[in-house]
Amino acid sequence: MILTQIFIEFKSELLKIKDKKKLEKLYYEKLSICLKSGQYKTFDLLFNASIELNIFIDVRRIPKRFEIISNLLLNCIDRIRILGQIEALGEIIDILRFFNEYNLLEKNISEIEKKALEKIKADTLFLANLNDLFGDVSNSFILFICEVMPRNLYNYFMKNPDEYFSDVDRLIDFIKNVFFNQYFIYGLSVRYLSPIKNFLNIFEKEYLYYKDLLENKENTDKDLIEFNVIYEKRIYYYDTEEEYEHREIKKHLVSPKNILKNINKILGKNNYNFYNLSMVVLGGLGPQGLGFTYSTPKGEVIEICSDQKETEAIIVKYKQYLKRKFLIKLEKELEYLGITKKVKNKIVKFLSDILDQKELVNYYKKEPILKKIKIYLEQIEEFQKNYKSELHELINKVSKAISVILRRIKLRDQFITRMGLVTNNKIKSEDIAKLTSLKGKSHYDILRERFFFQYIVNWLYEIYSKEKLKNEKLSAT
Repeated sequence: MILTQIFIEFKSELLKIKDKKKLEKLYYEKLSICLKSGQYKTFDLLFNASIELNIFIDVRRIPKRFEIISNLLLNCIDRIRILGQIEALGEIIDILRFFNEYNLLEKNISEIEKKALEKIKADTLFLANLNDLFGDVSNSFILFICEVMPRNLYNYFMKNPDEYFSDVDRLIDFIKNVFFNQYFIYGLSVRYLSPIKNFLNIFEKEYLYYKDLLENKENTDKDLIEFNVIYEKRIYYYDTEEEYEHREIKKHLVSPKNILKNINKILGKNNYNFYNLSMVVLGGLGPQGLGFTYSTPKGEVIEICSDQKETEAIIVKYKQYLKRKFLIKLEKELEYLGITKKVKNKIVKFLSDILDQKELVNYYKKEPILKKIKIYLEQIEEFQKNYKSELHELINKVSKAISVILRRIKLRDQFITRMGLVTNNKIKSEDIAKLTSLKGKSHYDILRERFFFQYIVNWLYEIYSKEKLKNEKLSAT
């Protein structure tokens, strides 16, 4: 365990206090300081030190808990709004996750709040999303999300006019209806394309044509079809505050078997899943015009960009191997290439010694592994004396063997292979979003976080509409 300097100082200070009441008071103040300054590791250490300090923790005694989390969250909003740091949306999730983990939003619940909870819990999709993002959640946590957060946002936007919008009406409308329809986060572009029913209607028409091709045996791309979809896009210009409708065409690569297998679930109500629909092969959000589309529980089609040049974004999990599986595959490939049993065993044993048991081996590890093998083989005495001319050929064979196992796969091939795995019940369509990631965030993370924030902005809009109506009535009297 790595102790922070602040924790060491706090603990040392607390251990000097003999009076129990003073100790507890200062202890909770220190926890509050940790939260306020975002020192979550120090908070964790201090929280767990309660046993040593002989303190039975009651999180309700931590001063200004609700004020602190509200300020932390609004600081994230400030960074998004003023600095354009959209990644701060992820920090909002992290802050909420931390406060939920330590039950820091615990409070007494009134009868009115109990009735509000009944209504909130009737929305099974929202509860599923909360559990997905935060694990088990308390009633107090739910109330904070549904009532305090939207109210805090409302107060924030009322007190802080936006330089890009001449009036609050347009700002709130933009937040609700435009912002989460197209944004850039974690290095990935995200865009709302259309209602799912529109996409499926076009698919059904194309599928009829596809069936005829099958009968004529003219379909050659492993039971996948391609078709174009025209999308209407709402574009908002800050400087003129004008909006335009823009039409764009995207070509989709689709596995009919995947769609038909999951269509009832995709259209089903109260089904919290994000199903893969297609790969965009032309007109997509990525630099090469590529992207993946997913359905959402709200009946939307969402595209997330994919970039062939990005590293983590194109790692396919079934092309990553733990040490044992990688060595088994390598041994077979070396044998297939005619490398002698003696040399093969030496190479496998060498790698077995240097590779960590839990290390994931993928094609980014190819060159470092090959370099180590080359250095190792050059040190073997028999190659130094008698087989120098064969060493180059041997290394080429080893390189070929590793390339076969860890070869880079094109995005189109990835998609085709994944669709095959879905058809053969090896993976689920709703799990595909978890297999593509960039900078530690998967498409699934983006989809579930977006789903969460849609609720928040809808509640913000409801508060704004009610307050606006109330003010209009007051003005009329």
